[in-house]
Amino acid sequence: ISDYNDNSHLITKHHIRIKILSAKGIDAANIKIPYWAKDDFELIYNVKGFTINANGSGRIDKEKLEKNAVYFQKVTENRGTVSLAFAAVKVGSIIDYTYESDMKHYGGLDEWVFQHEYPVIMSKYLLNILPNTEFAYRVNKRVDIPVIIKPGNEDGRIYFEMNNIPGLSEEPFMDARRDYLQKVIFQLSGFNGRGFNKQEYMQSWNAVIRELDTDTYFGNQVDKRIPGAGELIRQTDNLGEEKKIKMIYDHVRKNFSWNHVYSKYAIDGVKSAWNKKSGSSGELNLLLVNLLKDAGLDVYPVLVSERFHGKVNTDYPFIDQFNTVFACVISGNKKYYLDATDQFTPAHIIPYDILNTTALIVDRKKGGIVSITNDSLQYFESVRTLINVKNDGSFAGSVNVTSNDYAKIMRVNKYAVNKENYMQSYFNKEETMLSLGELEMLNRNTDSLPLLEQCQFTGNANETGDYLYIPCDMFSGFDKNPLTSKDRFSNINFGFKRKIGLATSVIYPENYKAADLPKNIKFINEEQDIIISRRVEHDAENRVIHIKIEIEFQKGLYNADQYMVVKEMYKKMYTVLKEPMVLKRKA
Repeated sequence: ISDYNDNSHLITKHHIRIKILSAKGIDAANIKIPYWAKDDFELIYNVKGFTINANGSGRIDKEKLEKNAVYFQKVTENRGTVSLAFAAVKVGSIIDYTYESDMKHYGGLDEWVFQHEYPVIMSKYLLNILPNTEFAYRVNKRVDIPVIIKPGNEDGRIYFEMNNIPGLSEEPFMDARRDYLQKVIFQLSGFNGRGFNKQEYMQSWNAVIRELDTDTYFGNQVDKRIPGAGELIRQTDNLGEEKKIKMIYDHVRKNFSWNHVYSKYAIDGVKSAWNKKSGSSGELNLLLVNLLKDAGLDVYPVLVSERFHGKVNTDYPFIDQFNTVFACVISGNKKYYLDATDQFTPAHIIPYDILNTTALIVDRKKGGIVSITNDSLQYFESVRTLINVKNDGSFAGSVNVTSNDYAKIMRVNKYAVNKENYMQSYFNKEETMLSLGELEMLNRNTDSLPLLEQCQFTGNANETGDYLYIPCDMFSGFDKNPLTSKDRFSNINFGFKRKIGLATSVIYPENYKAADLPKNIKFINEEQDIIISRRVEHDAENRVIHIKIEIEFQKGLYNADQYMVVKEMYKKMYTVLKEPMVLKRKA
């Protein structure tokens, strides 16, 4: 229940009850309540709880949540958590707790989420709206799950309820879990402090643009003259537009540091970001807009919702659907989407995190909603492996990997974050038991060239009796099949089209012969946008076997109702990848 007090604070009372049905569910009793800690905007108080168990005689035991089992912790400058440590939790326990939240104003009104990782029997919410204040709302739900909505008899009251809601956990290639959660979303739409001269708030996308254009921390930051930036701008005077974009973008992302705060605004101002050489995503990208504009480019701020943040519903002009701002340069027929916090994506490639999303270009003349897609670039990778098998069943070889476009970005990013995990993912899987030489990586920092990787290796083939089994996917990057669930709640969002080629050549010794070589095969789905093929050639005279596997996904996004088709093609793909080459020792 959310209500207001005499100070117009938003007061919300929560009551949660959880039944532990299995040993795996015991972790659900580890409760963490998030709250807004900055400037004491939100206070959590009156925390109470019980662990309820039925003993062998049928009597109900209640274990009270002690005060010293309630822990307050400030996680970041903005956020804190309250942790609850319940006692006597076991299979069959019921966790029951209540708490209250006091926010300084109704700007803290957040979405109400009905669905969680585990199934929910009932979730209900009653909202009492502050007098003279209007909120728009929308319900995000599946068609087959009904919602009860009851406006109250009194003004400014509305009730929501959902029942028997299935659990939703993370699914492979899921764009954002929050996109699929059953929930109701609120946004301030109007305010009338004295009963007249009502102020309307962002009830259309044009209204959103007008509001942002005059905002102190957004529109007023776009036309700032940046003291000290003159020399950088002069260096671009005689360059073409593409080179201008690249020079200014590279200057900001390589010389300025992101403080890991996502923001749509430049709260401390773009001049401060220039002087400090650091800032939030809003400050760095609005600074980037200013510099590009000073260089004479057609550039605008663009609000985006990155994959992890969720989709934008264009029917509802809710600004909270976006989590940050980028710079958008229009040059000829091309739009460049630039994020100064991204250290790995060059200017000519749309960042992976906004592929297949919707954005808002903020400009009164050229602004509006745009869809961000990329049909010209894809994830393209070629892996060439040479394996020389010896008489004793051991082998030595080399691998050469060429990665273009998004394949290069993904690899370079993962390598920079954790080199050991990178090697484990692509080169040194436990099941292959390889000994690797030094990895040579070329063109890692050259945007215009593909990433080249070369490595020598040795190992021992799996052996059963007279048979040796040589894997053909040692360096494919594919591990276990992720698409094995019976059904699917969310879309399958790969982000980009993919084309992968695996070419393996095996030279075997005289005391072995080829046995039961893999067959030439080709799988194509009905829509003909997923193609998996294998071609095998055997040069018996020179004792060489060539196996070429090609995998192509011609779409980056598949709807949830296409899951069974994609799942079946993944199953066939892994069957092809995991079928080894077999050699038999001669008598």
